[in-house]
Amino acid sequence: MADRAARLAVFLATERGIRHFALDADDERDVLMRESFGNAAAPLAMQVAFPTAAQLSQAGLADQALRNAEMTKLDTAAKKAGADQALAGSLVWSDDELGWIADWRLAMAGKTYIWQVRGVSFDEAFRVAMRGAAQILSGNGEPE
Repeated sequence: MADRAARLAVFLATERGIRHFALDADDERDVLMRESFGNAAAPLAMQVAFPTAAQLSQAGLADQALRNAEMTKLDTAAKKAGADQALAGSLVWSDDELGWIADWRLAMAGKTYIWQVRGVSFDEAFRVAMRGAAQILSGNGEPE
C-alpha cells in the first residue's frame, strides 16, 4: 500500500425511521452518500469502494447482518470489491441527537478498532470514519 492510496471497501448499514438499507455501489438513491465518502477520503490520500448489491447478497451481508459481521468476513468481501480491507459502520438517525449516530469498525494486526460520533451530518460522520481509519492504518493509535 505504500506506493498507492489505501483503498477501503465501505460496508455501511443505514437506518432512518422504518427505512433500513446497506449502502451499495448500485443504488441511485445512495449517490450522495457515496460521493460524500469519496470527498472525505480524498484529503487523506485514501480511496473508498462500495460493494455491489450482488456482492452483499452473495456474502449474506444484508443491512442487519452487516452490523454484526466478523471483520475477517468483511475483509474477504472487501477484496472481492477491489479494496485492500473493510471499513464497517452503521449510521442511525436520532431525533434526540438531531443528527446521525455513526459507529465504525476497522481491523488491523489482529485487533478491531471501534469508534463513534453522535449528532452529526452524514458528511461529518464519513469524515470521522476516514480520519479514524487513517489514524489506525498509519499506526498512530486509536480514534477517539
